[in-house]
Amino acid sequence: MNYVPSHTFPDAAQQAEIWVSELSEHLHCERRQAYDCLRSVLHTLRDSMNQKAMADFSSQLPVLIRGMYYENWQPEGFRPCLSKNEFITQFEKGSKFKNSMDSEQAVTNVFKLLNHRLNAPTIKKIKSTMSASLDPLWPVE
Repeated sequence: MNYVPSHTFPDAAQQAEIWVSELSEHLHCERRQAYDCLRSVLHTLRDSMNQKAMADFSSQLPVLIRGMYYENWQPEGFRPCLSKNEFITQFEKGSKFKNSMDSEQAVTNVFKLLNHRLNAPTIKKIKSTMSASLDPLWPVE
């Protein structure tokens, strides 16, 4: 039996655009900056999880966002961020626009987007795989 996608490519692009546009509004920046911010936070988050948690989380993302999430992934690169500052530093290493926005605010806004777009059990699962010292980055909803 062949795999039949539930969305067309334009539908997938539109769904990704909704995420990026929402983040752009929260950050008061251009969409290309919001895209970069989302990509960098997702990569930092991905690299802070074990492979099972990472795969479980990715299955909840829209298909094009999932592709961005896996971009340049190196399985042997797993190294969890153990502190808020370490997470922000990793985010900054991957961001092209790190000097044009407050990094902690950018990370928090991506987590806010995830809270809004993903279900509560998924968020709970993500948070359980991360160091408790990262909890202050997650907005309370």
